Amino acid sequence: MKTFTIQLSYAAYYFREEVVEAETLEDALDKAVTEADASGSWSSTDTTGNTFVDAVAEGDHFDLWAHNVQQLPIPSRFAEDRGGPEIVVTVEGGLIQHVDIHGGTARVEVHDYDTEGTSEPQNLERDSDGTAYLRTVHSNRDEDLPDTNPAPDSAG
Repeated sequence: MKTFTIQLSYAAYYFREEVVEAETLEDALDKAVTEADASGSWSSTDTTGNTFVDAVAEGDHFDLWAHNVQQLPIPSRFAEDRGGPEIVVTVEGGLIQHVDIHGGTARVEVHDYDTEGTSEPQNLERDSDGTAYLRTVHSNRDEDLPDTNPAPDSAG
């Protein structure tokens, strides 16, 4: 077996609301960030993000950021932005045959605009333009179960 050193993190979220006056949205955002950075008064949301991998290297290392440590690439499902799950939709004969979801949980909503001659006219929905479509949802989530990727217990 190989030995790996892995640095893990999670985000603890704090917020601050700023009310600013500006000519443009970008100016308002710049001004709000500057004012927020100058303030020591922030409130905790009491929530944390998912645990993610900051760095990984093969071997037993004290400092993964040392110049002599060769870090390994982090697969996207372990990165802070997660990269999302991989979703494969199999279509045959114009119909969805199967939806495979790997590397996380997802809810896939399909809008099928090929509704001519549908055997389910009572199930037609309409988009904001009034165009009819059939809607199907595929998911590997169990909405009755708790979150399978909760924040770490150490988040407080």
